[in-house]
Amino acid sequence: MAQHYFIGISIAAPAFKLAEQFRAKYMLYEKYKVLPNKDDLHITMRYIGEMDENRTDTLISSLHKIANDHTNFNTSITGLKFFGSSSGPRVVYLSVDKVNALCNLQIQIARRTEKILGLEKDHPFVPHITIAKKRKTTDKMELTTEKITPVNIQINGFTLFKIHPNIKPSYEPIEYFPLKKS
Repeated sequence: MAQHYFIGISIAAPAFKLAEQFRAKYMLYEKYKVLPNKDDLHITMRYIGEMDENRTDTLISSLHKIANDHTNFNTSITGLKFFGSSSGPRVVYLSVDKVNALCNLQIQIARRTEKILGLEKDHPFVPHITIAKKRKTTDKMELTTEKITPVNIQINGFTLFKIHPNIKPSYEPIEYFPLKKS
């Protein structure tokens, strides 16, 4: 199987407790095949998929330049949402406040990555932290979106990850890109 990659922001510490609370409340362990490991919780900035290893150095160099052009910032986890129907969503996630600094960083990462790797334009950016995906049952669910008291998260950088689907944690950091301190 070809090696797949993505660029993301690790959010393990502040997200794990919330993820576990919602997983228990909605019995997501019984209903989903994939419940990301604590260390795998992240905000995806750009999914890459397969990558020609010859382009890795160019990509890494370019991502360091992007990181050097941005300062660290804060955003927050704002609640529970999902992609798909409330009676059987395909992905359940923690929603993340779409602050300008996060959106601007994502746009630059996506554009540069698409240009270097010849990727098609990505889907519209919905900042989120997946806590459950790939349903294993067709039973109807009663999932509702929930707002919570925002949980502050500081964004200090982003990472190029290699995906290992059959081991836990599944995401291996290849290179970390620290943002400038504000």
